[in-house]
Amino acid sequence: MLVNITVEEVMDNLAAAGCGYDPVILDQLWATVPDDLRLGRLSAATVPERYRDAFTAAAPSNAILVERLPEPMGRELTWCCLRVIELGGKIALPGVAMLARRLAEAVADLGVRGPVSLMDLPARDWCQRFSLAVHRRKGRLPTARSTRTVRETLVRFLRLLALAYDTRPWWQRESWNPVEDPRIPLRAHEPQGREAIYFQRVSAPRLRLGLQWYCKTSLETGALRWSTVGQRVFAMTMFDAFLASRGERPTHLADTPEGVRALMLDYLGHVRASRASRGPTEGQPLSANHMKILLISVEQFYAFMHDHKHEAAAALGDPGWLRLGPQHAAFYRRGEIPRPVTHRDTEQNVIPEVAFTQIMASIGMLGDPVANGGFGDEQAMRIMMLQTRLGRRISELLLLDHDPLRALATQAPSDEEPDAFVARLRYQQTKIDGAPDTVLVDHEIVTIIRTQQEWASGWIARHGAPGATPRYLFLGEKMNRHGNRPYVSSTLHRMLTEMARRLDIRDDVGRLVDFQRTHRFRHTKATSLLNAGVPIHVVQRYLGHLSPTMTMHYAKTLTETHEAEFLRYRKRTADARELALPAADLYDLLHLDSRTDRILPNGYCLLPPRQSCDRGNACLTCDKFTTDATFLPELRAQHRRTLTLIDTRQAAFTARTGAPMGTDNVWLAGRHRETAALGAVIAALDADTAAQGQPARGAGVVARTDATARRATGDLGRGQPDGR
Repeated sequence: MLVNITVEEVMDNLAAAGCGYDPVILDQLWATVPDDLRLGRLSAATVPERYRDAFTAAAPSNAILVERLPEPMGRELTWCCLRVIELGGKIALPGVAMLARRLAEAVADLGVRGPVSLMDLPARDWCQRFSLAVHRRKGRLPTARSTRTVRETLVRFLRLLALAYDTRPWWQRESWNPVEDPRIPLRAHEPQGREAIYFQRVSAPRLRLGLQWYCKTSLETGALRWSTVGQRVFAMTMFDAFLASRGERPTHLADTPEGVRALMLDYLGHVRASRASRGPTEGQPLSANHMKILLISVEQFYAFMHDHKHEAAAALGDPGWLRLGPQHAAFYRRGEIPRPVTHRDTEQNVIPEVAFTQIMASIGMLGDPVANGGFGDEQAMRIMMLQTRLGRRISELLLLDHDPLRALATQAPSDEEPDAFVARLRYQQTKIDGAPDTVLVDHEIVTIIRTQQEWASGWIARHGAPGATPRYLFLGEKMNRHGNRPYVSSTLHRMLTEMARRLDIRDDVGRLVDFQRTHRFRHTKATSLLNAGVPIHVVQRYLGHLSPTMTMHYAKTLTETHEAEFLRYRKRTADARELALPAADLYDLLHLDSRTDRILPNGYCLLPPRQSCDRGNACLTCDKFTTDATFLPELRAQHRRTLTLIDTRQAAFTARTGAPMGTDNVWLAGRHRETAALGAVIAALDADTAAQGQPARGAGVVARTDATARRATGDLGRGQPDGR
């Protein structure tokens, strides 16, 4: 949702803000350039040894002739080269040398009144001057390829200089780039890509400045993350365009609450009528989720500005924000904002077994050489090998530390147990604060990680700066001489999209399997664990969720499995009679396909969901209670605990009063009723189990081998009695 912006717009905004070439600032920039880099010719042969690997040349004669440029321009060019190297990039000598030649020719053509700084002309004017200079010298225009190379290099340098010459506070700048400006507050490991956020397209100056202050404050307080700021700016850009089409509007939108309400309902209709402008859904109506983001983003911006209007007015010097009232705290009423569809076709979230096998067999294509029909990206291959086996979020894999493995607290199993867990993998939990961030892994996963570590170390040795060490396991291969940037997800998704097109893998009904949507592997892993009988709380811990509610989104894909398991057993009431209600109707009554609030430790509560219970834990004397053989272990344990409790209380009562409790004691009578009910229920369930010829098993457990059961049980908890 980031808005593309041109360098011309950046330059125009800087000019409007009074920012541009400043000899004083240039002196400060020049002071940061080492003395041994202040050369008239910059080449791989002339620069200091520590920078030599950063200058890539197609031929030994390639050199940047700084000496032919006006002194300020030469200093700017040298500083830009240094800045690119500091940011982890490399200097492509042919392109930069060509830019220096074109600049020298254009300046010579303009004479003594020509520009002395790169900032004196916008990129479009420089490129026109370059074409004229080449035509004057060679009698023909430059080739499209050389023009593109020179322009890309020029634009890159102009952006760096624009940031350096802009002396305003960082948040007042129309372009925010955390890669180039370390003052922007970010969480660890943000951003994953080299993404910038642009405020230029918000045309209303007061609204734009207010939006910048809102985003700055939210980043500093942790209320918003970098990716969310991008969403907010995109939404406000669309809202600003809507306001412009309705005529100039004040900061408070309208003078009356009724006017604000009418305007925002108008905007609601505008959003509903909008169409996607790009992507696979181009020309189609916006999705409910997209519409919700656009509307909620605007609403939350104005709610924040209303709550902090005094601070905003003082920080921005704009008393107009003081006119915000309660009507700006909430624009829409319940039910007006489109609701995203929550009942997606869950079957499409799980990759069918046959299709999954085809994908696994084809993953090697990602790492195969291009000459052999592959993509030539070993990192992408190993990322997907981990993704298919672990079901982690793709961001968790891309942000793995270079050495993410931790030794187990207990002794590791021997090599004779190939499926046993041998280490703990730590991943970056960037989505849910406080959620688990480790998972147990086996020999196979460890081997994949060790192989990637060797690859990353080798890549750094060949392409990194002297002394650089890889920070991440999977490395970005551009602008990463220091080894501190991770592999970019967009690169992986582009390859997966093309791979999906080539393989044309389809499911049982002929639908194309959209496996480039990597979250499907997470759904598939969760489904396989639940189908294997792994308890929901263990799957919750494995997926890194804080509550079972989120895990139940994955459990919904198992409706048929749950229902079949539920219907296998007879249901018994608290007095051991068989429940007269048909099991299928009971399943629907309990809503077990979508909720679990009527599941008890020892059975099910038949109380309607909208009614509340005031009986405490007296379920065994309640006619709304039912259970089945899946709860036999808990029922037996409860029977033993109740008998033990009676003996303990009886001894304490006798010691205190000198006589045991009589049969008319209200507490003892209640416990006797419970033990009698438990005994009758257990006997009836034992009879049911014997009649079916199979033992009782835990809820949701399907048939599986002993080895599978051991693996499922230990999947996340070997040597971890506290579940962490």
